[in-house]
Amino acid sequence: MLKLDLHRKSFAGHTVLEDIHLDLRHGDRIAVFGPSGVGKTTLLRIIAGLDKRFVGTREAPDEIALMFQNPTLLDWRTAFENLRIFHPNAEGRAIQEALAQVGLHDKADHFPRQLSVGQQRRLALARCFLTPTPLVLLDEPFASLDQSLRQEMLALTRAFLDKTGSTLVLVTHAQDEAEALAAESYELRDVLQPDTELAAL
Repeated sequence: MLKLDLHRKSFAGHTVLEDIHLDLRHGDRIAVFGPSGVGKTTLLRIIAGLDKRFVGTREAPDEIALMFQNPTLLDWRTAFENLRIFHPNAEGRAIQEALAQVGLHDKADHFPRQLSVGQQRRLALARCFLTPTPLVLLDEPFASLDQSLRQEMLALTRAFLDKTGSTLVLVTHAQDEAEALAAESYELRDVLQPDTELAAL
């Protein structure tokens, strides 16, 4: 499913990641913790195949659902069109259902600038849900949601993962999010390794 042997990743001669080895099977779920600036998003970009400038090897499926801290929506497209352009084969009904799942059923004709930050994140999450993929990468997708909606989106994400059996790599600062998604906790230091202290929180 996903195999990564990352020996070294550097920026301007400065090593930011080294000696990271992942071997995830179908349905595995991990949550990656670590302080800001340690390289969590860089790791996700490497896993996604967006950053190929590293020393090591990567094996991953071609189809990957990806959501970073910035929702990366197309400002000149409506919410409906933002889903359609990434899933051109999806039927209109399926797109409307995906919007309804994240509470945006009445925002289909709205542009991203007309949506709150939380609504933009929910739209980006709907983009992940619309077409099942073998690998899902999420970078703090629940950070801008209020507690009630955050719990709702966690439950929806858990249901989606349970249904599809997709492999999950989640970057988060919240241990309860890892627990809600039944993800094994890891802490990113110089080496990605199981963090028993986090698991005990």
